[in-house]
This record gives sequence, structure tokens and C-alpha cells, in this order.
Amino acid sequence: MKYKKLVLFSILLLVTNYAFSDVPKPENFLGFKIGTDRKLANMHQIIDYFNMLAEANDRVVVQEIGKTTEKNPFIVAIITSKENQKNLDKYREYQQLLADPRRISDEEADEIISKGKTVVMINCSLHASEIGASQMSLNLAYDLATKTDPTTQEILDNVILLLLPMHNPDGIKMVVDWYNKYVGTKFEACRMPWLYQKYVGHDNNRDWYMFTQVETRLTLQVHNAWHPQIVVDMHQMGSRGARLFVPPFIDPYEPNVDPIIRQQVAMMGTFIAAELTAEGKAGVMHSERFDAWTPARAYHHYHGGIRILTECASARTATPIKIEFDRLSNSVKSPSVKMVMPWQGGDWTLKDIVDYDYSAAKAALTNGARLRENWLRNFYRIHKKAVNRTEPPFAFVIPKNQRDLSTAIKMMKTLQLGDVEIHKANMDFKANGKQYLKGDYIIYMAQPYGGFAKALLENQQYPEIRSYPGGPLKTPYDVVAHTLPLLMGVKVIQVDNKFEVTATKLESINQPGGQVHFVENIFGYAWSHRTNDDIVALNRLVNKNHKVYWAAENFETGKESFSAGTMIVKNDTSLEKSLSSIVKNLLVDFRPIKKKPNINGYEIKPVRLGLYKSWTASMDEGWTRWVLEQYEFQFKSVFNEDLKKENILNRLDVLLLPDIGEQTIVKGRSKRVTPPGYAGGIGEKGVENIREFVNNGGVLITLNNGAAFPIKHFKLAIEDSSRKINRKEFFIPGSILSADVNNRHPLAYGYAKEEAIFFRRSPAFQVNQGNTVVSYPGRNPLLSGWINGEKHLFNKSAIVDIQVRKGRIILIGFPALYRAQSHNTFRFLFNAIYYGPALLKDL
Repeated sequence: MKYKKLVLFSILLLVTNYAFSDVPKPENFLGFKIGTDRKLANMHQIIDYFNMLAEANDRVVVQEIGKTTEKNPFIVAIITSKENQKNLDKYREYQQLLADPRRISDEEADEIISKGKTVVMINCSLHASEIGASQMSLNLAYDLATKTDPTTQEILDNVILLLLPMHNPDGIKMVVDWYNKYVGTKFEACRMPWLYQKYVGHDNNRDWYMFTQVETRLTLQVHNAWHPQIVVDMHQMGSRGARLFVPPFIDPYEPNVDPIIRQQVAMMGTFIAAELTAEGKAGVMHSERFDAWTPARAYHHYHGGIRILTECASARTATPIKIEFDRLSNSVKSPSVKMVMPWQGGDWTLKDIVDYDYSAAKAALTNGARLRENWLRNFYRIHKKAVNRTEPPFAFVIPKNQRDLSTAIKMMKTLQLGDVEIHKANMDFKANGKQYLKGDYIIYMAQPYGGFAKALLENQQYPEIRSYPGGPLKTPYDVVAHTLPLLMGVKVIQVDNKFEVTATKLESINQPGGQVHFVENIFGYAWSHRTNDDIVALNRLVNKNHKVYWAAENFETGKESFSAGTMIVKNDTSLEKSLSSIVKNLLVDFRPIKKKPNINGYEIKPVRLGLYKSWTASMDEGWTRWVLEQYEFQFKSVFNEDLKKENILNRLDVLLLPDIGEQTIVKGRSKRVTPPGYAGGIGEKGVENIREFVNNGGVLITLNNGAAFPIKHFKLAIEDSSRKINRKEFFIPGSILSADVNNRHPLAYGYAKEEAIFFRRSPAFQVNQGNTVVSYPGRNPLLSGWINGEKHLFNKSAIVDIQVRKGRIILIGFPALYRAQSHNTFRFLFNAIYYGPALLKDL
């Protein structure tokens, strides 16, 4: 009898804990347990498992939000109780109402808070090589779908989970395929020779205010529909430090992040740390290394939700490692307030990563469930403060008259993607004593996401933080400037005092088309050199073999005056059709020129452009590819083997080196750790061929630190003076600086005499050869961000044009395309591509 009771109890326990026996466990579906050494679920298996789980279970709904960059499905699993699933639309509407307190009263908010659910978003493996979270997501989903224990039920009843099993499905596919190809060989777990996202690789976690990439925008659709109170971003880090990092973050926080958010981040982080410690998981650390400064990583902080960053120690993909205690970082060997229970070293495996990630996710869900009303009430409070804001500034005004209105509209559309409200003035008005026009754009700060707008529109002043009073400066963790008007070349005015105007809220902002004034029997048409649309128009005309010139000097025709750099296309029988097509979607103004100007001009022809692509995957190369494609440049990728071949000049006019180190270009990756076909660089043969290419008339353009290659191998009389300076004396992690521009030079056509450029660990050229086109002033150039040792930049060069025998080398000594954000400096590269091979001749 006692035995029968025990069996019955066991059966009841099994049924209680796993109520859905027809739902296969991940290991039954995959044929191995999640976390098994050298075994990984691939992209298709993860998607198929989630779809199967949704079909078999009423707690899980899977939605395909769209297609990724490589046209793979991008899915989100919505997991909650059966009853909650029946009312998802209602709970989503609750979130929308709490996020905009202008739509409800406090009494209505109280009612919603009493009934609503905490919304938690878990974003797995943003960086695809940090594979553990994507694997863990299957276990988490299965347990939430099948278990009926009190903790699981509490979560399901009180939380709506938005689980993104793969932020980057393309990357998961690439990483798993690459790993499986070499598992069991000497190259097991070697680094993949290309980016794990087509364009940006690791930088996909720096795209949270420009929203350039498909996966970012798809994630944003999920986020903005639900406005989660809690977002968990799951990452991995190096192997010798903590086993898991969780917040609190270190100082500084970006000043526009609400104090409630900051405290909730700290509370949640320490709750997770406590839960893992209680489970016996050692090596959990907080308050170390990672800050919360840039919105590029923390969109959620400006949208009423907390961002919990988890960084788990890595294995070698799915290959286990062993780390002895004495090889660990000294910072994690002793108990401290940051880490109460150090890890003692030993084996570290994919299963450990999966387990730690699972526990962190479960802890976040448990906290969200138990403090449901607290999370919703504080969410409402944050947004109520935002819409009732009274402190300055009152608004930002974006005048309709811009040097580059098309880019200004891009900036405003980007802000609208972040749910920022933009109004358009219906009348002329005055603000702070200045006159503004009907049609100017206004961004009021008293709105739900005014803080997000303010963070991106104002100049940053990163604080000086010292190890101790009078001690050395602590260098920032990441880039520190994100001022969109400076990056994009948009005029924006901060207005501190309240003003009155009738204005209409814009649901969308439509870019006007261009214009062309067709005239018969004329020489051609002219257009400006000031905008990125102007350059796209140039690309389209050149690619259709129209004859195009850049005016090399000022000129007049009729009553109109034109500046040097004005672009001119000669009339021909098909030109009218080409121009009519261009002005439909580009903001370009073509003006007729009746008679041929008596001037010299640069003849612009199609350019055979090659972009160097190393087998050491480069994010800058990826960003460069992305920008060139967006602006309709034709180019081809050039690999190490291509540059080892003879006669580069027969195949290219221009060779572009992205921000890649000289040793990476020449030597590449070691054959000891790299499979055949991917080891090595261009070698001495490639170096010699590039020399011959330039000497015989080719053009070499370099971006940022790519300049080290020609400085060394062409023995240029140019020195990067920053290389000799200790980081404690001179360091700029990523700031916006003022620069002087020689806008009479073709590389700077269309620019003003002073411009803002982005500086990120960039060279500072001392020039004894060639012509300086852009340089730093003899004063502190800081506009936004942080700088240490500014005197080392005084009067140094940033862009240099060097004639080398028959060819040319152009050094662009800063990231002109920085993460596709610095639209205002794109044209320095665009100009260089065409100017390099152009011939100066009479029109």
C-alpha cells in the first residue's frame, strides 16, 4: 500500500510539473540536450521548434515579424497563461495607455495597473557568436509552456514574455554552420572570417538610435507595440573574468535617463545576482566596467523600461575550456561587494552558459511577476513626468530651410521611429526672441519620449571621472557623443522658454521631390554639391554615361552665380528622361545653363571602385559596404588574393582601405588558427602591387587608421603623431570635434569652412607632404563628448591629398562613415572616389 501511494504521488507530481506531455522536449526534437559539448541548435531548428511549440501549446504564440537582411524569418514568441493569451490585444492597449498618460486619468491608470501585466522582453544572442542565449531560449520556452509549479504559474499569470530567441538569425546560421564545419579538427571553434551580420557584425548592438539595420527595425516593431517594462539583453564576454555580469552599471548614466529607471535597473540586477547566488552559481558580478551612457545600446531606458545587460563568460562556442584559478583576472579572485562568491576555476562549458542565462532570465521573470503592480505603476509615473515636463528646454526647432533638407528629413524620420512626436508650425512664430517660419518643425519636450529626443539633439558633456580626487581620468567604456544634428549636418535650435504657436502633429514626414526647369537648345544643367542626394543624382547620371563635370572655379551665367564644385551635366538626347526620373525621389534642383561656361572642370567618369575586404572581419568594411550601397555607388569587394595578382590598374581605378590595421592588411590571420584559404594577408607581393597601382595612376583612399598602411609602405613624409602619445595623455573614445575645411579643394566641395567630424581613436597627421584639406584648429575642438589631451590635436591634419607619381593617395583620418550615422561627412569619401581619377580640363 505504501508503495502504491508513492507511485501515485510520483505520477501526480509528474502531471503537475509537466501538464503538456505531447510537447516534445528540446532534446527529443534535436537529438541532444541543450548545452551538450560541441552540439548546437541551428537557426532552422530553433525556428521549427518554436513553431511546433506554438502549435502544440496554448501558452505560446509565435509571430513572424518580417524577414532579416538575408531573408530569413525573424520571430518572436509571446508566452503567457492561456487566459492572458485570449486578451493580448487588451493588455497591449493597456501598455499603450500607460505609456501616454495624456490619454487617461489617474483613476483610469489605477484600474489598468490593477489588471495589467508586466511585459518582459528577452533578446537572445544579439551577437551571434555569443551563442548561449539562443540555445537557452528553447529550454526556457519549453518549461514555461509545460510546467505548472507555483513559480511558473506565477510568471504566466502576471507576465507577458516577448522572447526573441535570435536577434540575428542570419548570424546564428553562419556561426553554427562555421562551427560544425570544423568541429573535430585543429580549427575547431576558430574565428569566422566574415561578419556574423551581413553589414555590421558586433555593431548591431550600437544601432539603437539610428535604426539602420533590418533586425533593429524588426525588434523595434515588437518593442514599440508592447512598451515592455523590462528588457533583458543577453550577451557573452571574455572567459577570465566574472562568470556573469549583471547591473548596476557604473557611472555615468546618460543624464536624460529617468532616476526611477536607474534605481529599477540596480534593483533588478542585484535581484538576479541574489537568485543565482542562492542557486550556488558562483562568479556573479555587478557594478563593474559597463556604463549606461549611450542610447546606442539602451533605447529602452528612454522608453519607460529598464535594460538589463547580462554578460556571461564564454567558452569556445560549444567547445569546453578549462581555466585554472590562478589564470583568472585578479578582480574576480576575492569576495567583494561586487561579487560575493568568486568562482574557483575549472571547466567552463556551453551548458554552464545556458544554465547561467536560464537562471538570469527566470529571475527577471520572477521579479516582474512578484512586483507586477510596482512595475506598472512606476512605468506610468515615468511617462507622466515626461508629458508634464516643465524644465527647459521647452522645445527644439528644426528650420525648414536647411543646407541638406533631405538629410534633415532622414533625421526626423529616425526620431519618429523612436516614437518621438514632431509638429509642423502652421504660422510664423517667435521663440526666445527669434523669428521662425510657417513650416518649421518643432519637437516639444513635454511628450512621452521627449527625453529620447533631447538626448539625441543636444550636445553631450561626458563628465570627468577620476579614480580619486586629483587622480588620473577614467577613460569611457564606449563612444560618448551621439548628437544627431552635428553628425548629420542639420540645423537645430534649442529653445528654453515657452512659446505659443499653432502647430500640427505629423504622423509622417514626406520628402519633397526635386525640380528641373527644362529649356531647349542649352548647354546643360547645373546642380549643387551640398547634399547627399546631390551625390546620388551624380551616380545615376554617370552610370547612364551622361557627361558630367565639377566646376573647378566660380562662374556666372545669365543672372546666376555658381560656386566651385557646382556639378554640370551636358545636354544630350536622353538627359530629359534621366533628370525627370531623378527629381521624382531625390531633392535635387537642376538649373539650366544656356551657354557653355568659360571655365575648367573635373571630368567625372564611372569609377571602377574596389573595397578591400580582409579575412579578419571588419565592421568598418561592412558599414562602408552598407553606405556605398545606400547611396548607389557601384563597387566590388577586393580580397587578399586579388591584390596579389599583377596589374591591379587593369581592374580598378580606386582602391579603398577601410579602418583596418596595417598588420592585418599585410599579414592577416595566422595559419596556425585559420583554415586554408583564409590565412595570411596581402603579403609583400600585394604591397608591391599596390605601390605599382598608385605609381602608375591609381588612387588609394584610406579611412581612419587605414592610413597607417600607405604612410609606412609608401614612406610618406607624414606622421601620425597620436601613436607616440600615452593613452593617459591623449585619448578620445568617440567624440564630435570642430574642424577647419579648405572648401576650395575638390575633396571638400559643398562644405562650409568649419564642419563637425567624428573622432574615434583616430590619427592626427603631421604633414610634410601633400595638401591638407581638413585640419583641427589651434584651440580645443570639442563640440560634443569627451576629450583628454586636446593640445595634441592643435593644427594637426585630418584629411590629406598626396600626389604620388602618376597616382594619388587620399588619407581621410577619421571615421567619415561612422556607423552610418555621420551623414554630414559621407561626402568627403564620396568626393574622394570621384576626384581621385578625375581629369581637369576645359568644359
